[in-house]
Amino acid sequence: MERREAWIALDLIEHIGPRTISKLLEIFADPLAILHAGTRTVNDLSFLTAQQRAALCAGVDAAGLREALDRLGRMGAGWVCRDEDDYPALLKEIHDPPSVLYVRGSLHDIDPAVAVVGTRSPSHYGGEAAFTLSRDLSLRGVSIVSGLARGIDTQAHRGALQGQGKTVAVLGSGIDCIYPPENLALAEEISQHGAVVSEFPPGTGPRPEHFPRRNRIITGLSSAVVIVEATRRSGAMITARHALDQGRLCMAVPGAITNPRSKGPHELLRQGATLVEEADDILMEIAP
Repeated sequence: MERREAWIALDLIEHIGPRTISKLLEIFADPLAILHAGTRTVNDLSFLTAQQRAALCAGVDAAGLREALDRLGRMGAGWVCRDEDDYPALLKEIHDPPSVLYVRGSLHDIDPAVAVVGTRSPSHYGGEAAFTLSRDLSLRGVSIVSGLARGIDTQAHRGALQGQGKTVAVLGSGIDCIYPPENLALAEEISQHGAVVSEFPPGTGPRPEHFPRRNRIITGLSSAVVIVEATRRSGAMITARHALDQGRLCMAVPGAITNPRSKGPHELLRQGATLVEEADDILMEIAP
């Protein structure tokens, strides 16, 4: 097994996530060494749970590895491992970077990048704001990162495609399982002008617990995050918290006081987020 394939094999082991892999790498330094560790060695690792020890001792899922590689080959997609030069530099800085990022398209030259996210059911004003900001940033060579969700995310990607910068869609499913399905054509266009990426292996369907994990990658790829319309308990606000935890700039577009979806951005503004009215407000923060 090649080293790059070993990263996928390690990624496919159940109950072993990015944080656990980071701890294992501190000891073994190499994915192949982790996979070849004997039962006695694995059982001596006190930070592992019983489930994790059993999963590691069970060894490589050869059939799963072949299926993942076959799916990637059929799509013309690839993957980047966290110890490779092509792995996004900003993403490496977060405390739990994905071990493997599955990629359809290209992540080359995506810096600088700004995340634009928000509600799945925006007002006309919110959708227009996301589209216009993303288009204007893209026209100046800034990449736009979002989550391909309905609403604000969709408008952000579409706005970016009107410019000259790239756009990156981060999924809560495998890169061959586009969600929502009505964005299939949009995902195809994004892959030609940027990248569709995921930490979940090909063939993985969308699940509710995947999207909070997806959000940390959106902010991890970005210098700043802009929230456009979101309720206080929305996924976009989770994304904002990831940005703050990662030391990234947090910005918000103000909205109508009568709109419940203005509550999230206004809360962030009260906490010191940068107010955004136009692309120049963002550019002055990321590249004064």
